[in-house]
Amino acid sequence: MNVQQKCAKCRSTKIDFTEMINRRLYVIIYVFVLLLLALIGISLQGTPVIYLFLGLAGAFVLFAVRLSLEKRKVIKCVCLDCGESWQTAPNVVTKK
Repeated sequence: MNVQQKCAKCRSTKIDFTEMINRRLYVIIYVFVLLLLALIGISLQGTPVIYLFLGLAGAFVLFAVRLSLEKRKVIKCVCLDCGESWQTAPNVVTKK
């Protein structure tokens, strides 16, 4: 995690890091993917083997979605000395 290790205001190193994700977006995408796979299975009048492959494909798609959304996570930083707060991306490289 490459985030700013010092407060820009007071130069303190006592910083509280909190990771924030968009949970509502996760739920909407998960429900959409599972609903789409269920509709495909029902329209194919699926056998257990078709549902097995649809389940495996759904797990892979949901893993890929979660992995791509994890890259867009935001880190909220709060200085414990002066109370200054800022947000940053987890892999931002700052110039020294």
